[in-house]
Amino acid sequence: MKKGVFLYLFSLMAVLPALAQMRTLTGTVKAENSGAPLSGVTIHIKGTTYRVATNPDGSFSLSIGGTPELQFSMVGYETHQVKVAENVSWLDIKLHPASSRLSEVVVVGYGEQAQRYTTEAVSVVKASEITNVPAVSPQQLLQGQVAGVNMTNSSGLLGNSSLLRVRGTASITAGSQPLFVVDGVPLNDGAYNTPYGGGANLNPLLEINPEDIASINVLKDAAAAAIYGSRGSNGVILIETKKGALNHKTQLKLDYYTGWVSPTDKLKVMNGDEYRSFYNNYITKVKGIAPVDFPAKSTDWPSLVTRTGRTNNYALSASGGDEKTRFYVGGNYMDDGNYVIGNNLQRLSGRLNLEHTANKYLQLGVNFSTAYTNMDRIYQEGNSSGNNNQPPYTAAFLNTPFTPAYTDDGQFANPTTNTLANIALSTNKYYTRRNTGNAYAKVNITKDFWVKTDWGIDLLETEERIRRSAKLTGATTSPGSASRTIWQDNKWLSTNSLNYDKRIGKDHQVTLLAAYSYETARYDDIKATGTGFVNDQLPNVGSAAVTTGSATGKRWAMESYIFRGNYRFQDKYLFEGSLRRDGSSRFGDNKKYGNFWAVSGGWIISQEQFMKEVRFIDYMKLTASYGVTGNDRINYYDYLGLYSASDASYAGQPGLRPTQIKNPNLSWEETKQFDLGLAVNALDNRIQLTVDYYSKKSQDLLLYLAVPSTTGFGYATRNAGKMRNRGVDLQITGVPVRTKDLQWTTTLNLGFVKNKVLQLSSDTRDEQGRNYILSSYGGQRVIQGYALNSFYVLNYKGINPQTGDPEWYTKDGKATTTPTANDQIIAGNAMPKLTGGFNNTVRYKQFDLGVNFYFSYGNKVMLDEFQTLDNATLTTSNLSKDMLNYWQKPGDNAFAPAATSASWKTMPFYQLSTRQLFDGSYLRLKTLTLGYNLPSTLLSNTHVLSGARLYVLGQNLWTVTKKEFRGADPEVSLYGSNGQVAGESYFSLPQPKTITVGVNLLF
Repeated sequence: MKKGVFLYLFSLMAVLPALAQMRTLTGTVKAENSGAPLSGVTIHIKGTTYRVATNPDGSFSLSIGGTPELQFSMVGYETHQVKVAENVSWLDIKLHPASSRLSEVVVVGYGEQAQRYTTEAVSVVKASEITNVPAVSPQQLLQGQVAGVNMTNSSGLLGNSSLLRVRGTASITAGSQPLFVVDGVPLNDGAYNTPYGGGANLNPLLEINPEDIASINVLKDAAAAAIYGSRGSNGVILIETKKGALNHKTQLKLDYYTGWVSPTDKLKVMNGDEYRSFYNNYITKVKGIAPVDFPAKSTDWPSLVTRTGRTNNYALSASGGDEKTRFYVGGNYMDDGNYVIGNNLQRLSGRLNLEHTANKYLQLGVNFSTAYTNMDRIYQEGNSSGNNNQPPYTAAFLNTPFTPAYTDDGQFANPTTNTLANIALSTNKYYTRRNTGNAYAKVNITKDFWVKTDWGIDLLETEERIRRSAKLTGATTSPGSASRTIWQDNKWLSTNSLNYDKRIGKDHQVTLLAAYSYETARYDDIKATGTGFVNDQLPNVGSAAVTTGSATGKRWAMESYIFRGNYRFQDKYLFEGSLRRDGSSRFGDNKKYGNFWAVSGGWIISQEQFMKEVRFIDYMKLTASYGVTGNDRINYYDYLGLYSASDASYAGQPGLRPTQIKNPNLSWEETKQFDLGLAVNALDNRIQLTVDYYSKKSQDLLLYLAVPSTTGFGYATRNAGKMRNRGVDLQITGVPVRTKDLQWTTTLNLGFVKNKVLQLSSDTRDEQGRNYILSSYGGQRVIQGYALNSFYVLNYKGINPQTGDPEWYTKDGKATTTPTANDQIIAGNAMPKLTGGFNNTVRYKQFDLGVNFYFSYGNKVMLDEFQTLDNATLTTSNLSKDMLNYWQKPGDNAFAPAATSASWKTMPFYQLSTRQLFDGSYLRLKTLTLGYNLPSTLLSNTHVLSGARLYVLGQNLWTVTKKEFRGADPEVSLYGSNGQVAGESYFSLPQPKTITVGVNLLF
């Protein structure tokens, strides 16, 4: 007791001097340009959680002690910091209008630029705009955030890649994904998959923890992307991770959320009673079979394969620094269980970013991350094996309500075709292990001239383990099967640069970069398979009676010479030029090197004297750029003449056979892009507008095409074809309300794009004599003169009300019951004419509300599942509820034909046509967030917490589609990141609807 009293008195004595030195600081905050008082400016005493806001007249008053550092911040103005001297009791603060993101330093290729002065088209998504959103990978966070970026999730399957397009697509078959660069390291993005993973490849950003991200920078035009040369045509996504801050005390942050996951919608199929009646009244007539006495009890298969999924995410980080060193350390554990049974994902990741200034000449740094993922995978919809019993979501809608799931004694019924048995009696594991990072040193020769060396790695290993029970394989002589596949894709790169940045006199600013980069990667895979197991308790391939194996390996390398120069005159006339020369081992000696370049200029009009009287304009900049970028996304050895030994033995002796024709003239794809941009800030920066017009023309497209039969080969990769994308990117941000307690910020971004294939090889022609490439069995083609992802199908008219027969349109628009292939039409394409987002943030005192919408307009989607669900000749599959509306008598406006219609035997109405093609336009409430920040008075009592926020978030809560849309979800991309085929589904998993609750704690 005495000890406690002594400590209390000692603490009181220590505090009294500080209390005696407390004083009141008052002052005003005004806008520098107009002198108007600013209301609602946040004043933060750095190192504490204490904050106050200015009054409506711009005045403020707060108690301070000693010589604190104050930070004044407000949306639309540059943050201002001031250290208060001991004898100061009054401050007159003037905030300089910010050009929003235009005034900030943004990351560009191999450097940074003030966005106020950049001539590049770069969009930035900051961490504050994407925090706490449940996302497996970072590119999901871009949806609706950036004008001109179209992000389509392939399906609701965990871990799959997405289709991400920046200003349309610049390639057809050589990859349409942008280049992903994390802290200066271009990531591997190969295909590491087998048929067990489905049609979509693994997500290349799967191992990145979104909580580690400081910003995502999208390089959209040639001025921005040409610095990445042969990999810049599809745009570049630069991801910068958090770095900590100098002279900032260590701050611990703990983020946690937990949530519940369900599908956004489900397909409407028949229940037991509906199917029983339909079968005996309709299918029996279609098939000419006897009625069936179905049991009274039916099975709800969709409910058996779905569940309430769970998501849990834990993130702990520490950041800070002293006058010479800054650091960031972060760790993350994510545990996701999908709403479809058998699909789970766990990720464990860690990151260390460290930067140290040894002296005025030397700066050292390292960024390193390591990650491990563990997935329970399921056969995805539309998997290449064609076994529709194994994807659980697909099988659930194909099984009839009277297909039993279990026997009377609780065993799996028909386990070889039972999707529940497949999940329970098989192992389908997928692991990834990834180490990514770089280490760098910066040597300052003078204050304006420095040398930097940077060494990076991306070491990726993925592994798939499959084990199937003998009950599933159905084999008696070799029961059970197993396989194990390991992929390794290891990259090393080095970049060494000379940098010069100098202000010359009052009017001139010069920045120069010259660099040499070398990058190489080694890919290896090894696969072992086995059949015949004594029992199902033996998990390893080596325990099989019969085993086989294979292994392959390959490597590639690229060297690059990089140059960029920036010149600024009087801070209003801007010029930039860049050149990159790439040499790649993927191309032959004749075309091994390619040159990629860009020039751009800008004019800050608001700096001109004649604009000074236009007081409502705070900032106006006009930019223009033109340049050439490339694309090298082909196989490592497509230019070589290749031979195979695995199938060339003769008379028991090993041999070789040619498999690929040599093409020493195989070259890069090239994209020439023009961009014209305007940025305007008005009304004290409360309105900020950016608009860009662009035109991209790609030529020498890398296509896999037929070669003359006289060569002895069938197909080869060749340069043939041209394609164009034109469009407008528009973003407008406004602050409609800004008071002391209430602030509302709203952003609308729109991306308009029009794509056209200008030229293709004449090797393949359609019925109209047009050059084309067949893309999918869903009617999708690449057709010269039309947009990529065009659908070429029969034009369905409907059911004839008088006859009950299905009818289609002929080429000349007449109704027919017997269409031919010549009657097919180009019925639209899968590329949206418009995509965008409408994002709102409202802050009221301690509360914050976020409402974000995403929309897509003008695209078609092909839902191939309705070729099955509308097929009354199948007696083993369930059917769509729409089939209940069938023709019975003249005058009926029915969905399905008469049961006695001859079309069921000659020209069934479920055949591929515009009947499965729908308008894919939709509006979606992407996220809805409500948060509450605990007041500083409450936090100060804890003596531990400096910040705490509680929140609830809903994702994909509400979706609006066209009335005629029959699918579960319009956001589909069955083939994942394959840009040649988009907007198709075969029982694609709907996007997840997620409700999460979480907390952010600062210590």
